Amino acid sequence: MRRLHPLSAVQRVIATAFRFGSTGFFLGILLSGPLDLAPFWATFALGGVGALAGAAYGVARYLRFTYETAGDTFAVSSGVLNRQEREIPLGRIQNVDVTRNLIQRALGLAVVNFETAGGGSTEAVLNAVDLEEARRLQEFVAAHGREAVDEASGTIGEDGESAPSTASAGTDRAGAVETGGDGAAGGGVAGDASSDEPTTARRRAPEEEDLYRLDHADLLRLGAMTAKPGAPVLVVVGTPFFGDLALAVLSATTAALGGPERVAFELLPTYSPTELAIVAGVTLVEFALATLVVSAVLTMVEFYDFRLRRVGDELRYERGFLNRYSGSIPVEKIQTVSIKETAPMRSLGYAGLSVETAGYGPGANDGQASNTAIPLDDSATVTELAESLGEFETPPVERPPRRARRRYAVRFALLPLAVAALALLVDQFLLDVGWWYAPLALLVLAPVAGHLTWKHRGHATTDDVFVARSGFWTRTTRSVPYYRVQTVIGSRSVFQRYRDLASVTADTASTSSLMGGDATAHDVDDATARTLHDVLRTRLGEDIQRRRAEEDDGSTDALR
Repeated sequence: MRRLHPLSAVQRVIATAFRFGSTGFFLGILLSGPLDLAPFWATFALGGVGALAGAAYGVARYLRFTYETAGDTFAVSSGVLNRQEREIPLGRIQNVDVTRNLIQRALGLAVVNFETAGGGSTEAVLNAVDLEEARRLQEFVAAHGREAVDEASGTIGEDGESAPSTASAGTDRAGAVETGGDGAAGGGVAGDASSDEPTTARRRAPEEEDLYRLDHADLLRLGAMTAKPGAPVLVVVGTPFFGDLALAVLSATTAALGGPERVAFELLPTYSPTELAIVAGVTLVEFALATLVVSAVLTMVEFYDFRLRRVGDELRYERGFLNRYSGSIPVEKIQTVSIKETAPMRSLGYAGLSVETAGYGPGANDGQASNTAIPLDDSATVTELAESLGEFETPPVERPPRRARRRYAVRFALLPLAVAALALLVDQFLLDVGWWYAPLALLVLAPVAGHLTWKHRGHATTDDVFVARSGFWTRTTRSVPYYRVQTVIGSRSVFQRYRDLASVTADTASTSSLMGGDATAHDVDDATARTLHDVLRTRLGEDIQRRRAEEDDGSTDALR
């Protein structure tokens, strides 16, 4: 059995001592103050006792947490009052990610996250181990996967050495692992480590190939062409710290455009409708520019020095400026391959590639970025790498029928109508805003928005995969092998039934399916939807039978 790195014990002791000590301190204030049940010195006594108890509890947690890589399982034991023992089959581990913040990088430590299929959160966390131990764990899981492939394909010789494998990836369907409790924390000091040593005599040395590296020029382009959803929130949160500067720039800009020379919240009631319109317009433009700058910075920090390698049957990546991330994604665990293109990327011929596995549950550590295989490159290179990963094709897609475009136009027209109605109510009953009908000018954009939505949606089926495309601002083309489909879902809303439309979803075990990112053929004709539903189910069954026959033939050849 192995324990965490001793420095993790120091961190645990400090954290629990502070938490218990502060609780005792505030309890003492309550008892000696409002309740008047204890003298004042009891405040410090309770704080000291709490700190000592917390420190003892932190030491106990460190000593009680052990882990072991034995045989075909990864075992974790933890808990002081509530003892937990879990065994995770190595074959069910989808991803092994290593995270290092600035302090951990300075101390040579790392946090190891084990993601399994169907988990609602990270299955096991080792916080923290030394970097060599983290890499050993990554390689141990990877070597087990290679050995399993060799055994399944009958390429392990009588002397225990394994020959190069020719088995195709993707034959193992993802499944949920039933484990107990909450995630654990991890480390790297060996106790009895005899069972942790891998049987390397049976494991072949994997071939390594550098697939991609993001240079500084592409990093700048990526930052300029990618929008981070959290950027607007950071701009709003940072406004109090940069409020004076923002108001100064806002005042100078509005004055140059013929608006008020000084902008302040208390002066808003004194502005004319024209001045209010100028202030509102300039504010929106400045907010958008600030959001773009913050988004670019976040993107560049996240994907700084991004590297992708292929080691045997795994993809291994490294990235990050402040926090350094690295991880491994077994090719055989990939559920969906997606090409993503933002509107600026499409206009300049760029695209990004992501691979989705069953390993990242909702709220898992940075799951979206961890699934990124190529943040930015030309479309041809991205497509070539996607096809090299297995079943991925980019056939011409069939767009939804034209009546779906009218549905989209009506949907987009509802927004300016609702805003105009709200402005009218405010104008009539609360404040004379004037120009309440201004949002109606956006109605001319509704047909354009509806057409663009329709243009960038579509689906296709080939002999091996189902392809679905959607999105204008970020167009995503998802390719799902039939054997990865778990459920075929047909849906028709009230408005779709009115126009004889339906949507068909090929549900997989990938993370995106948990967050509304399934491969979906949107708003197809009702008859087409029924046909597509039957085709997906039929080809899923045919593909499973074909693969079972190939496995049986391979087993027979191995016995011979």
